[in-house]
Amino acid sequence: MKRLPKLKLMGGMVVIASVVILFCALQPCEAAPKAGGHLRMGYGLEASSLDPHLGRSGGDAYYWKQMFDNLVGADSKLTAQPNLSLAVSWEMPNPTTMVFRLRKGVKFHDGTDFDAQAVKFNLDRILDPATGATPKASFEVIGKVEVVDSHTVKLVLNQPWGAGISMLADRGGAMNSPTAVKKWGKEYGFHPVGTGPFKFAEYVSGSYATMVKNETYWGKSKSGNKLPYLDKITIQLIKDPAVLAAALQAGEIDLASINPKDVEKFSRDSKFVMKSFEGGSIAHLLAFNQSLPPMDNVNLRRAVAHAVNAQAINQSAFFGKNIVAKGGMWPPGYWVYDTVPRPSYDLKKAREFLNKGGKPNGFEMDMITWDSATLIPATELVKAMLAQIGIKVNIKVFNVGTATEKFFHTREAPVYSTSWSLYPEPDWIASLCYKSDGYYNPGKTAHPEMDELIKKGASSYDIKTRKAIYRRVNEIILGDAYYVPRIYGVTFVVAPAKVQGMDTLFSWDAKFLLKELWMQ
Repeated sequence: MKRLPKLKLMGGMVVIASVVILFCALQPCEAAPKAGGHLRMGYGLEASSLDPHLGRSGGDAYYWKQMFDNLVGADSKLTAQPNLSLAVSWEMPNPTTMVFRLRKGVKFHDGTDFDAQAVKFNLDRILDPATGATPKASFEVIGKVEVVDSHTVKLVLNQPWGAGISMLADRGGAMNSPTAVKKWGKEYGFHPVGTGPFKFAEYVSGSYATMVKNETYWGKSKSGNKLPYLDKITIQLIKDPAVLAAALQAGEIDLASINPKDVEKFSRDSKFVMKSFEGGSIAHLLAFNQSLPPMDNVNLRRAVAHAVNAQAINQSAFFGKNIVAKGGMWPPGYWVYDTVPRPSYDLKKAREFLNKGGKPNGFEMDMITWDSATLIPATELVKAMLAQIGIKVNIKVFNVGTATEKFFHTREAPVYSTSWSLYPEPDWIASLCYKSDGYYNPGKTAHPEMDELIKKGASSYDIKTRKAIYRRVNEIILGDAYYVPRIYGVTFVVAPAKVQGMDTLFSWDAKFLLKELWMQ
């Protein structure tokens, strides 16, 4: 609200108040954020882990982002910002050295000091093969982590790391309390301790997670307000979108990402505010294990990819609210997005590739998916479409964590019908999904050309060079049908009008950040 000049009139205070009321009636006046309150958020996925380094599901970020800070924090465009980071500054004295100067006076929720030793502990933990850290493949460029002094850390790199700053803004750069990791051991995943705006309070499997305000949090809003505003967060597990929508309408929860079928209903209801994020995910994709029969045959993978009608899936499973994919695993809106020749719906081509693959009459195979209200009907549609060219599909449904483990680790099916989180830094998907030893490369087959492309893409500091490299990566991945995205997602989020600060909700990966929300 603009400051008005003082009026020198009898009863002036009444006149000033009247002018202020009139001014706010003529144009919106933002209320000052108010501290306090309990936000109840509905969410459909149970966490695989609350440890950022070990979680296997992109959905875990809805939980851990509330409790952890990163060595490098980034804004909604994935641009690194010192005011959001545990490092107040960083520099590169040469292409293979990164020096970070750390924020002083920060403590983990258990009272442990955040310092250079803590950073070294976290990065060494990721690099240790015994940890089994999800982001390890992207961090192997780090040759050594050196403590320069109590609040200065040096990374000695094996090669230039153009992807480095962005990767440190993701789960690999999240800082865990060394004390808590050592104390809890294998149980740490559900006893997380970070430096973030909220502290872990309780996790009840299959039901809810609660977090409470970190009273000593270092972060502030752009206006200089102490964060967070909320006293408490409860993330309630509600898998059924219909139940979730009903809970929103009944006032039983205060925030949720809704099913596309409910968009029209909530957009017409003035009691609610809706925010959206286009390209906030890959709503549906087919991932293939290129070393597991029958999908070890490239022509049979291509046959499957050409038999699937993405437009029909979007209309039937997503009510036409999402975007048919025309590129690879990087959605539109980011510098790496590009369109290259890719498998599109064409039954004639699908049958031609069946012939080339030696299975003109089709074959039978298993397909894994997880218990999502949109993925299950999407997968049923895929099954029906493949039946048109003689391919019989046996669908196996699990929860998201189990499904992911069964496809990528125990390799129990050659195809995974799933969704994927948004990762604007291309090395995340390239290293983890396409690199020969990447965690999310189900086949783990050697691919020297791909490995070299990924190495060059991660090391270059020039965006044009990187984009050309990732275009070639897309040509290989889509052409050989390793990962074939069908639908780019649009994230629709609804909250009652009492929930304020919704413009700050989305992080760069379309996950929620709750530290600047407040209750009116």
